[in-house]
Amino acid sequence: MFETLEVGKRIKNSDFKERELPLRQKLLAVQFELAEHDYPIIIVVAGLDGAGKGSLVHRLNEWMDPQGIETNTYWEHSDEEESRPFFWRFWRRLPARGQIGIFLGSWYTKPTQAAVDEEMGSEDFALHCKQIEVFERMLSDDGTLIIKLWLHVSQDAQRLQLEETAPGKQQNPRVTDTPYNLHGKYKKVIEVCEELILDTDSSHSPWHLIEAQDRHYRDITAGEIILKAMQARASHQTPDAGAQEVIETDPAGPQPTVLDNVDLSKTLDRDDYKIKLAKYQSRLQDLAWQAYRQKRSVVAVFEGWDAAGKGSAIRRVTRAIDPRLYRLIQFAAPTDEEQAHHYLWRFWRQLERDGRCTFFDRSWYGRVLVERVEQFATEDEWQRAYSEINQFEQQLVEHGSIVLKFWIHISKDEQIQRFKAREQEAHKRHKITDSDWRNREKWHDYEVAIDQMISHTSTRHAPWALISGNDKPYARIQILKTFCKSMKRALDTE
Repeated sequence: MFETLEVGKRIKNSDFKERELPLRQKLLAVQFELAEHDYPIIIVVAGLDGAGKGSLVHRLNEWMDPQGIETNTYWEHSDEEESRPFFWRFWRRLPARGQIGIFLGSWYTKPTQAAVDEEMGSEDFALHCKQIEVFERMLSDDGTLIIKLWLHVSQDAQRLQLEETAPGKQQNPRVTDTPYNLHGKYKKVIEVCEELILDTDSSHSPWHLIEAQDRHYRDITAGEIILKAMQARASHQTPDAGAQEVIETDPAGPQPTVLDNVDLSKTLDRDDYKIKLAKYQSRLQDLAWQAYRQKRSVVAVFEGWDAAGKGSAIRRVTRAIDPRLYRLIQFAAPTDEEQAHHYLWRFWRQLERDGRCTFFDRSWYGRVLVERVEQFATEDEWQRAYSEINQFEQQLVEHGSIVLKFWIHISKDEQIQRFKAREQEAHKRHKITDSDWRNREKWHDYEVAIDQMISHTSTRHAPWALISGNDKPYARIQILKTFCKSMKRALDTE
């Protein structure tokens, strides 16, 4: 693969100066046009040590307006990053729509280095490459333009660079004083990198391989690749996102859903409720501290019908846990900043570190519920969200998180009674809105969406718990009981 990148490609200094200014002007023009488009750009700069990745990034920031570019580096790891799932550190730095994010040191660095050092076997390496491909496809499907540049140098050229004996004008600056051990490493690095490129080269995010020994050739070639990709994307006409077809949820007529299997007649008398509440809250308190000591985070999702009692159920959970160990996050309609990113961005960035709990009152499932039914998302967007959500939750579990998901189900009659009760009580009147009443008109559409959501996303590693919610005390105890059972099972495996 890399033999064609060691043939001595170069650009003379005079030719570089002649080509630099027009290239820079064109890059600036397409960058300014980008602000008018509804997509972000990610530029991954990767390659061999000593290939001039940092110098190229510096050049790109000179050629374009740095105010519209954020450069992200990951050569210094923090305990904040290590205490969360691997992709968290990248999700939180993704560029907004209309912006450019350069990643110098990216999701490719860690698996590559681990494979070279023989700390990661071939199966784990292949799995990591698959996760990268899924991650990039998820971003690409959402509209992100991904440009991946791989800089290659020969073994002799690398040695000169890393030993800092290259000709002065070709010497790349180093960002670390850590000595490199070159003996016997180059061949292994090439083998790993070839496998990496083959496994992650795709139509939606292809690799561009650049011979990087000559800095003029490297920089001009990289700039022209970026320019061509941005121009091609800017000229691509996308269909009108507002012209959506009405979705036929069940053309054969109403059918039973998984919610029909929830027994809404379940109740719990007041005395039993008090006894069980104290029992499970005490148990949950101990389990929360046990999870903290074992550095196992908890991610809990609370979903349900309007007026299903999510808030009161969450309070019974949080009262059992030391406030230092959890964070409760409530989500409504996305803000302008959140809409400028992939829909999962706002949830990834809120994850607490290992040993702590993150509770989501409403969650990423809005994509396949309200956004689907109200047609805020296209059919293609909410259809692919099932896979994206499963991948997200699987990454949480693989990191060691305990994932719990609750759907609190109530009947349509119970909901209308609670709506009317809220209207009569001044301190609860703010909870009822016009949208709550409108949503009742689409009850069946939501039932179908919920049924498909559960069938697509109730997995072995992150199953849904369907809670009978007509009786609030019964629902609260079921949630606490499920919490305790799931956490104990996960923690006892340690």
